[in-house]
Amino acid sequence: MKWLYLFAALVLTAVFGLPFRAYDTGKLLPVRTVQAARTARGVKLVSEIGQAEGESWTEAVAALREQAPGDVFFDTAEQLVVCAPSLLPEILRSGELRPAAQVYFAEELTDPEGLNEYLTAHKSELTVADLRYALLREGRL
Repeated sequence: MKWLYLFAALVLTAVFGLPFRAYDTGKLLPVRTVQAARTARGVKLVSEIGQAEGESWTEAVAALREQAPGDVFFDTAEQLVVCAPSLLPEILRSGELRPAAQVYFAEELTDPEGLNEYLTAHKSELTVADLRYALLREGRL
């Protein structure tokens, strides 16, 4: 019986392929620090990969992915810099960022050059997981 399951799995894999998306490793673009702010147009993202705008966080993320010369990974971000706290529920709901990413607050967007190194040297005690938990407790997520 075990052989039958193994054979069925092998046949399904041969017919449909593996359930993973294939990536060209030369085109992988891991985000290290992402900044988010509200603008007159919606949401603006700034990272070392580039900048993008959209009407919402999701649209700005999609715009950044479209503009980038490779595959952008937000779940590798080590830091999130938020310039508009009202964006937090939308950002956290998206699930784009890893729970251990540190969260910082700023008044305005800044040049991403060297920002990751600076923030790494000045660690935040607040993480995406902490904020997600707090907003869930308040019923805002």
